[in-house]
Amino acid sequence: MISIFIPVGKVSKRVKNKNTRALPKYKNGLTEIKIKQLNRFRNLIKKKKPKFFNKFEFIISTNCEKVKKITKKFSWIRLHERNRRLSVDDSLTELIEEIPKICFGKFILWTHVTSPFFSENDYYDFLNKFFNKKQANRSAFSADLIQKFIYKDKHGWISHNFKKNKWPRTQDLPKFFCANSAAFIAPISVYKKQRDRLCKTPIPIVSKDQSGFDIDTISDFNYLKKKLKNET
Repeated sequence: MISIFIPVGKVSKRVKNKNTRALPKYKNGLTEIKIKQLNRFRNLIKKKKPKFFNKFEFIISTNCEKVKKITKKFSWIRLHERNRRLSVDDSLTELIEEIPKICFGKFILWTHVTSPFFSENDYYDFLNKFFNKKQANRSAFSADLIQKFIYKDKHGWISHNFKKNKWPRTQDLPKFFCANSAAFIAPISVYKKQRDRLCKTPIPIVSKDQSGFDIDTISDFNYLKKKLKNET
């Protein structure tokens, strides 16, 4: 069984009420979008009946009363009422360590409501690629591929050897993988033994197009709002 774990915080410093703030077509905002995506994912699993992943539990962990009220409407979602210790800033490590007490699956798929473009098909493709790697003791994360010229202040170019070749072709640059936070998957043993949501040698799984887009700032939120409005 795979536990799909969705932490939803109450407080957001950059975007007020980010996780439940109303959006076009979605009264309960990002939380509503994600629940609907995961429900469609459930239906997709029933239809395709994949070999390596077909049993799931869905857990929303929150300290937000509004999110609790929303979650209780869906019998297929288990609510974890997060206590104060796990709800403060910089409590991610503590929450990760709590996972073995919250989730019962052999694997944990950690995802966020702040990835509104990561659809049911993206979850299916992500899991399919992971299990087809035949490295079940490892972990994986959704990633954006970066193959560009990267400069670090006081360190110079870190994307290539500037002394050897000042301007190589971009396709010859090394590949960097940026975690976009849409999905993390690992055996529960990683959480127990390494006290982390990824092992030491995780597999980057590149997200399609803009699916890994993460709502982090008010500009991100307004972009999503505009996009949804244009779709109506």
